Amino acid sequence: MLTCAQCGKELTPSPLGRKPRYCSRSCQARAYRARLDSGTGQGAWREKQDEQLSPPRPARTVPSGRVTREEVHRTDVGLSRERIVWTAIQIANADGLESMSMRHVANVLGVKVMSLYNYIDGKDELIDLMVEAVFSEGGDSDPRPGRGWRAELEAAARWEWALYSTYPWVLEVIATVQPPLVPSLLARFERGLGTFDGLGLDPVTTHRIYLGVSGIAQGLALLRVSEIASERRGGGISLSQWRAVKVPAVLEELGTDRYPRQAALRNSPEVISDLEEIFEFSLQRLLDGIARFLESETGQSTFPFPL
Repeated sequence: MLTCAQCGKELTPSPLGRKPRYCSRSCQARAYRARLDSGTGQGAWREKQDEQLSPPRPARTVPSGRVTREEVHRTDVGLSRERIVWTAIQIANADGLESMSMRHVANVLGVKVMSLYNYIDGKDELIDLMVEAVFSEGGDSDPRPGRGWRAELEAAARWEWALYSTYPWVLEVIATVQPPLVPSLLARFERGLGTFDGLGLDPVTTHRIYLGVSGIAQGLALLRVSEIASERRGGGISLSQWRAVKVPAVLEELGTDRYPRQAALRNSPEVISDLEEIFEFSLQRLLDGIARFLESETGQSTFPFPL
């Protein structure tokens, strides 16, 4: 009789494909977390964490834009879970998450695809492990005493922004109502919620504020990821080039009198901003609004400087 490897519930195998190991995604997740708690495959990742909240390390580049077997870092220890995961990350960085598959990873590593299943249950778990790996980079999970809520949120938002620029595929996995609940992501979210400890806010309000700040990074990162994808395909132009050349040309053709406010922006160099400047402007204005909200809730000014 075939049973779930986690809870022991009887399984009904499908006549096609591989035999299931778990009865549900929740059992698969519990088994995955148990392996993490036991330290399997995680030692190297935990050692990479710094004491400072720093941006993720630069992605491993592939000059041709395609991953080849020779371009994957090799060691003498042979196949391992960490090696599989970072190979998958390299593929996703170079060609997008849609190009990453168990077979693709196996081809790059020069092994049979079934050998990967000795370390990882399948693509779903592989993606979870990829997220765990990249979110493990970049520092501790506790707020730094004395830094203040604004500096904490700035650092968190900038780290997340840098993450999506370094690993564009992550946005597709994270910007959803059901993100992978891996330990490193949960630890970072817990840190963000701890930013407001001692201010007297209820948990729901704290949650909403932090999601709003994260939403600034995720929303503008959609544009950044689109820009990266365009560059990957070749022949694309950046946002600033598009605003400086394409938009004025279209407005001129359609008639600037129909769109006078947009036409007025043509000679404003500030509008031809890169996404980094737009992100910083939007983040600061949101933080200003949060400061006013906290002042109204607590009766104390939380601005670091007078307005």
